[in-house]
This record gives sequence, structure tokens and C-alpha cells, in this order.
Amino acid sequence: MNTERLQERLKQREFKLKTLLEITNAINNNLSTDELLHRFHDTVMNRLLIPRAVLFVKIEGEWSCPVQYGVDQDYSRFDVVQELSEVRNMQIIPNQEHTVFKGIDLVIPVHKDDRPLAYLLVGDIDEEELKMSPVIKHMRFVQTLANIVVVAIENKFLFKQSLERERVNAELELAAQMQALMVGSGSRDYGGFEVASHYKPHHEVGGDFCDFIHFNEDECFMCVADVSGKGVSAAFLMANVQAHLRALLEYTQWTLEKIVIELNKKVMETVQGERFVTFFMGYFHRPSRTLHYINAGHNPPVLWNRGKTSLLEKGTVGIGMLDSLPFLHKGEVQLAPNATLACYTDGVVELENEENEEFGYDRMEEVMQAHCPSLHHVNDLVIGINEAIEAHRGQSAYLDDTALLCVRFK
Repeated sequence: MNTERLQERLKQREFKLKTLLEITNAINNNLSTDELLHRFHDTVMNRLLIPRAVLFVKIEGEWSCPVQYGVDQDYSRFDVVQELSEVRNMQIIPNQEHTVFKGIDLVIPVHKDDRPLAYLLVGDIDEEELKMSPVIKHMRFVQTLANIVVVAIENKFLFKQSLERERVNAELELAAQMQALMVGSGSRDYGGFEVASHYKPHHEVGGDFCDFIHFNEDECFMCVADVSGKGVSAAFLMANVQAHLRALLEYTQWTLEKIVIELNKKVMETVQGERFVTFFMGYFHRPSRTLHYINAGHNPPVLWNRGKTSLLEKGTVGIGMLDSLPFLHKGEVQLAPNATLACYTDGVVELENEENEEFGYDRMEEVMQAHCPSLHHVNDLVIGINEAIEAHRGQSAYLDDTALLCVRFK
């Protein structure tokens, strides 16, 4: 008898080792989640001869019931969280003749990093039977098997998430590179104009932009804008607005007023009031030394002209706020030689220090007064403004995109 029992135990161990090897090979061969669950189902029902089993698994973040057999109740709509969330260890369920656990004798939870991933319900204990129950006989093995299969399914999901994050990060990096080309940072000389810009998105991509267009030696166009919100959706709207602006400048008989009206229509059509754009645009006519501008709800640029600073505020409301603009005023300023304009987004003037004080317009004007009278190049002003905001913020973090465009009119 002892020999027979020993041979039986050896056969059981050989069977279990073979089963674990098959499951491990299936996992290593990257079989699908459905195939892994099918093999688990077949092993429990046909090899271990457990007559009743229900498996709840969290697949890609959602609870499902891919395995159930030998039970009267349909467990597909079972509230796993409500009924089983308190089960932390393998637990025997007493006779539950009139409950949802009818016919279930044992609950086997599967956890990873203290998170529930699955619950296996099995049953077959019959007190009138003299032979050992398969549930009791294979309890630890079933627990091991469930852990291996369920953790493998979770790892497949985590790996899929990792690949998706890598793909998204790669696309965001490409988008950031494209946006950097569109917005640009650095300095340029155009004979009668000096231009310098700096752009720093809060995330990989952002909704701020600035642009300078040199038509010829006597004319130029400049703008700075800020799309409400942050991230990818703001960046898409920014790119759309910038492309439409460029098309208006190149292919239409434009005026600043017409541009603002057309951009307002375009933004309303695109986002239907869910976002808006604050926008400053200026056109400089060098023979008359006149700067024409419209400020559409944007932070007013600071102009240093004839030794004094002023804010350029005339214009209208933000683009995309209303179906039609309630008012529209164009500003005009006569510029002396070497007048200098600093355009920026709210990420500059609203940047707070550790005492929650904003950088503000007064500090911006102070920086202009300190640097503009003795500028070697307008890029020195961009450097000076960046140094000033860095000194102001101290250890505080940037909370918004920042764009800066400075132009000196020789």
C-alpha cells in the first residue's frame, strides 16, 4: 500500500510539473490571453477534475468572468468588488445554498503589489463522499496555477501599456521638434529689424506661439498668441491657427482687422467655443515708422520708445470667445529709431515666486528700461528677461508655457 501511494504521489507530481511546464512554455511563446485562459480552464476541469469553477480576472483594467462552468448561476454580471474585495487570503466558504455562492466551497484570490487581479471560485466538496475532494487534493496547485496565469495576463497588459507609452512619447517628441521649428527660438537680423525669440513649453508640446514675418526691407509682421489650455489639443489648435494666419498673409488682400475677424471665424468653426486664443499682432511700415497693431485679449506687449515704456492694449476680445467680435480697435504708434518691442505670453508675467508674487508688468517694464538704452543686439534683451524671471521664481516651478518675441526697429 505504501508503494502504491508513493507511486501515486510521484505520478501527481509528474503531472503537475508537466502542467506547469506547458503553461510556462505557453507564456514564453506569448500566447494570447484567450489561449492562456482556455488552457487554464481545460486543466482545472478536465485534468484536475474539479466540477465547478468561476474565474474573475481583471483584464486591461476591467473585471470580466472568462471562465465559469458547473454552476447554476450566471456570474457574468457579478459585482466582484462588492462581494470579494475583502478576501485577502484563500478562504473556505460555508454552505451557501441560497446565495450567489451556491455550490462554491473555496475562494482563491490573486494579488500583485497588494492589488487584486483575480478571484477563483471552486467547488466540489461533498460531505457524503468518502473519497478526497479534488478541491482539497489540488488546492495549493490550483492556487499556484491561477497565480502564474493571472500574473502573466497582467504582465502582458503592462507590457502593452509600456509599448503604448513609448509610442506616445515618440510621437510627442516628434511633435515637440516640429513645434520648435514652427515657433522657433534664437535670433535673426533683417537689415532694418532685429528679432529674437524664446519658447519653452510646460509639457512636451504647448499652446503658445510667436512668429515674425519679414516681407521686405520696409515691412514686417509679428505676432504672439496663447491657446487656452495645455498639452496636445492646445498644440493642435495653435498649429491650425498659425497655418491659417500664414495663408491669410500670403494669399489675401489682408488688413489686421480682416485677419482678426477671419481667425475668429476659424477658431469658432474648429472648437465651437470650447477653447479660445489670445492674440497680439503687429504690422510695421518702416517708411512711415508706424506700428499698427491689434491686441485680441492678450497680455499687452511692452514697447520701449523714445526712452519710455508703454503697454499696447488696443484691440478686441480673445479669438474664439464669441461668434462675432463685439468691438474692434486698431492701435497705431510712431516709432523712433531703435524702438524695441517685447511680446510674451502669460507664462512670463504670471510666473510666481515662492511668496506667490507674480513677475508682472512692472518688472517687465523695469527690465526693458534697464536693457534697451544700451542693447548690442535685441537677443540681449531676451537673455535679460529670462534671467530676470529665473531670479524672480527662485525654487518655484514653471506652471505654464512661455513664449517671448522681441523686435528692435532700427
